Amino acid sequence: MEMPFTSADEITAMAAACFPLARIAATGIEEDVLDLVPWEPAQEAKALAARLRRGEIFEKGVLAMLHDLIGVLDAEIAEGTYVETYYDHSPENVSNETNWQEERLSPEADRLSNALVVLLELYATLAAVYDILQAEKALEGLRAVA
Repeated sequence: MEMPFTSADEITAMAAACFPLARIAATGIEEDVLDLVPWEPAQEAKALAARLRRGEIFEKGVLAMLHDLIGVLDAEIAEGTYVETYYDHSPENVSNETNWQEERLSPEADRLSNALVVLLELYATLAAVYDILQAEKALEGLRAVA
C-alpha cells in the first residue's frame, strides 16, 4: 500500500496548509453562507468562521462544526437544485432523443456550492492530519508495550 506521505516534513506541511484553507473557508462562510442559510445554522457558521479566523483549526470541536456546516450546505444546495427539460422536435434533430434534462443551481445554491468546495477541502485535510496524529499516538502506545 502506498502511503500519501513519506516524511514528518510532509505531515507538517499538510498541517500548515490548513491555516490558509481556514482563512479562505472563513471568507467563504462570511461572503456566501451567512445570509443564505437559516438563522440557527448561520449562528453556528458565524462562530466557526470566527474560530477559523483566529487560527483555532486544531481546537476541539472544529472538525465537528465543519462536518455539521457541510451537512447544512449540502441540504440547502439540494433544495436549490432543479432540473430543466429541453425539447427539440425540429426536423434538424437527427438523434433519437427529442428531449434531455440538465440540472441547474439557483444563484443561491451556486454561491453555497462555492463555499462548500473550500469547506470540504479544509475538512479533508484536517481529518487527514487528525488521523495521522491518532495513528502516531497509537503507535507510541504499542511501542511502549513492546
